[in-house]
Amino acid sequence: MMVSVSSRLATAVCLLSGAVSGLINPVIPGFNPDPSIIRVDDDYFVVTSTFEFFPGVPIYHSKDLVEWETIGHALTRPSQLPLRGTAPSGGVFAPTLRHHNGTFYMTTTVFDAISPPDQVNRLPRSFYVKTTNIWDQDSWSEPVFFDQWGFDPDLFFDDDGRVYFTSTFSEFIDEGTFANWITEVDIETGNSLSDTRLLHTSTVSPDIAGPLTEASHIYKINGYYHMITADSGTAELHSTNSYRSKSLEGPWEHNPHNPLLFNGADMSRPVLATGHADMVEGADGSWWAVFLATRPQNPTNSSGRPQLGRETFLCPVHWDDDGWPIFNNGQPVVEHDPDVLYDLERPSVWRDDFDGELADNNYYFLRAPYKEFIDLDSAPGKLRLRGNPYTLSHRETPAALLRKQDAINQTFSTELSAFEPSSPRQEAGASVYLSLHYHNEIAVTLDGDTGDRTVVVRTRTGPEATLNETFIPDEAVAAGQPVRFFIEARDVGYRLGYAAGNSTCSPKWVASVENHNLQAFVEGWQNFVGTHFAIYATGNKLPILNHADFDYFQVTLQ
Repeated sequence: MMVSVSSRLATAVCLLSGAVSGLINPVIPGFNPDPSIIRVDDDYFVVTSTFEFFPGVPIYHSKDLVEWETIGHALTRPSQLPLRGTAPSGGVFAPTLRHHNGTFYMTTTVFDAISPPDQVNRLPRSFYVKTTNIWDQDSWSEPVFFDQWGFDPDLFFDDDGRVYFTSTFSEFIDEGTFANWITEVDIETGNSLSDTRLLHTSTVSPDIAGPLTEASHIYKINGYYHMITADSGTAELHSTNSYRSKSLEGPWEHNPHNPLLFNGADMSRPVLATGHADMVEGADGSWWAVFLATRPQNPTNSSGRPQLGRETFLCPVHWDDDGWPIFNNGQPVVEHDPDVLYDLERPSVWRDDFDGELADNNYYFLRAPYKEFIDLDSAPGKLRLRGNPYTLSHRETPAALLRKQDAINQTFSTELSAFEPSSPRQEAGASVYLSLHYHNEIAVTLDGDTGDRTVVVRTRTGPEATLNETFIPDEAVAAGQPVRFFIEARDVGYRLGYAAGNSTCSPKWVASVENHNLQAFVEGWQNFVGTHFAIYATGNKLPILNHADFDYFQVTLQ
C-alpha cells in the first residue's frame, strides 16, 4: 500500500490554458537523463535513460506536463535488455520515443562495455521496440536492430512515407570527435535503404558548443526540417543548438538564437548542464521542450557535485518572426519559473508497506535479474529478499531493490524485521548507491568472534573509492530485535544510522559521507547515473539460505 501524507495543491487540475503560479523544475526529479517526449491527443509521454538499471526506459505520462506518473517501462524482459555483466554507466543510452500511424516506437542503444578501461572492440548497435498499447508495458515487442551503428538514436517519419534513422559516432568513422549520421531505413526490418552519410558536425559557437555534437532530433515544421542537437559533452558546458534546412541533404542554417540552452559553467548557479532536448507541440498550439540538467548541491562551499544525477526539466518554446525556435525566452533555466504552468507540491512522506505488491513502477534492479529473489507472498505485509552470492560491488545482479533519490533533502528509512545470519559473510540492510565503485550501506551481519548479530556500516570515499568499515555491537540487535535503518540526504552529504528494538527510538547516526562521493568515478571510468536508495541481502560470494524480511520502504522530504 502506498501512503501519501499532505495533499497536492488544488491547482493540480489546472490545464495549460489556465496556468497559475510558477513551475518548479525539474518536472521529473532524480536520475532521469536524456528525455524524449511525444503527445498523442491530450496525453504526453516521456522516456529517459536507465543505463545499467532494470527494467529499462521508464514511460512517464502526464495530462498537463507537470504531474507525471510512471506507467511502465519499455524494456521489461532480459530478452529485450540482456544486461548481465554490464559496466557501470553502461546499458541504456538516450532513448527516443515516437508515434506514427497508431504505433509507438522507442529506439535506444545498449552498451555492455564502456571504454576506457573496458574492451574497446565492441561497437554499440541501436534497435527499436514497438507497441500499439503504451499503457501495457508487457506489450512492447522484441528488439528490431538497425544496420547503422552509433548511439543517441532518433527516428524521423517524413511526410512522404520515408523513415530515417540517425545516430552518433565519430566524424571520420574511425577517429575524430562525435558527429551525427543518417540513413533511410525499412521500419519493419531496421535494414538500411540508403548509404550512411554525415548529417551534422558542430559548427556554432565553438567556445560554447564545442566540437562534441550528439543526439540529433529531426522535425518537419512549416516546410522546414528542423534539427536540434546536444553539444559539448554532459558536464557544465552542455548545451543545445538548432538548425534548419529545406532538405535532409542540407545545407543546414544555424539558428541565430543558438545556443538554445546553455546555463554557463559558473558552479554557484543552481542549475547547470542544460541540454539533450526534445520538443513537442501541445494540443493548444503551444510548444515545449524537455531536456536534462543538473542541480549542483551546496555549490558555494563544496564541489557542487549533483549526486541526484541529470534530471528532466521543462521550458516553453516560442517561434520568432523568421520561424526559429527560442527556448525559455532566451533566459537561463531556473528551478522556480514564474508564470509557467503551475506549482506542484509533493507529498512529504512516501511509503510502501509491501501489501502484496510493489506500490508503483519506480523500483529498479541492478542489471537484468535472471533469477527471482523478491517474495511478496510468503510473509504478508513484508518484502522478503532471498539473497544471492553477489554484493553491490559486483558487476552482476545482487539481491537488491532500488529507488531513485529524487529530492536534495530527504531521508530514506526501512525496517529489517527478520534476518538471522549464520555466517559473517551474510548481511542485509540499506544502501545509498551510485555505482559498484561508490555505495554506502548500513546492515545487520554476524560477529565472527561472538556469534551475535551486529551492525556494520561502510562508506567508500576519495578518488579510489577507499573502503571505510566499522562494526557496531548493540544489545538489541544481538537479541534479534527488528532494526530500522536511516539514510539522511542533505545538500552537503549523507548520514547513515539505525535504531533497534523500540520503534519510537530516534536513529543513532554512525557514519557520514560527503556528497561529492555520490557523483564520483574511479579514474579511467565514467559516471552518467544518479544516486539510488536500496535494500539488499547478500552471502558475499556464497549462497545464502537465510531470508531477510523488510517491512516498508519510506522516503520523507525534509
